[in-house]
Amino acid sequence: MQVQERALHIDVTIRGTGLEKIKKALAEALPEALVIDDDELIKWESTALAKKIRMNKTPGKLLRAYRERAGLSVVALAEKTGIKYTNISAMEHDARNIGLITAKRLGAVLGVDYIRLLEK
Repeated sequence: MQVQERALHIDVTIRGTGLEKIKKALAEALPEALVIDDDELIKWESTALAKKIRMNKTPGKLLRAYRERAGLSVVALAEKTGIKYTNISAMEHDARNIGLITAKRLGAVLGVDYIRLLEK
């Protein structure tokens, strides 16, 4: 079983009896939550949206996604990395290449493998 609330994702595995009672209690406590049985799950990687995103990803789009995931503005990322915010913006718009040293600095601050920022 998987329980997913809008911004909070919780994976729960329950074995044995009482599953229906637990699902009912969750539905009452969290009416906005989505409860899915394991046999209903679809792997993200196999969805058309995931394939479309993979086909359209660029280093700049990945940089922006990682920055947004980290909750940083372009200016905040610039301050943390020592890279000018205008250069970060240009990289995010694929108007400027991300070099090896820059990718390492960005990756360290964003908590991602810098290689991801170099792949095309």
